[in-house]
Amino acid sequence: MASGERPRTCRACGKKFDYPVKGSAATRHHCEDCVAVPAETRKILERLNTRVTQLENQLRRLQEKPPG
Repeated sequence: MASGERPRTCRACGKKFDYPVKGSAATRHHCEDCVAVPAETRKILERLNTRVTQLENQLRRLQEKPPG
């Protein structure tokens, strides 16, 4: 990782990416792939990604909880 680059997570797809990278179209919030997606679609993908993450965390907590 070059100086100034920070690992980021895309809000739309959840992919990890470095930002800023010279020559990359990636923004602070979206990876290079998702930047090309129309803004209205990206907004829906962000909400879906957030909900999936919430459900995954809830499932993980339920699986860790001892029965009883």
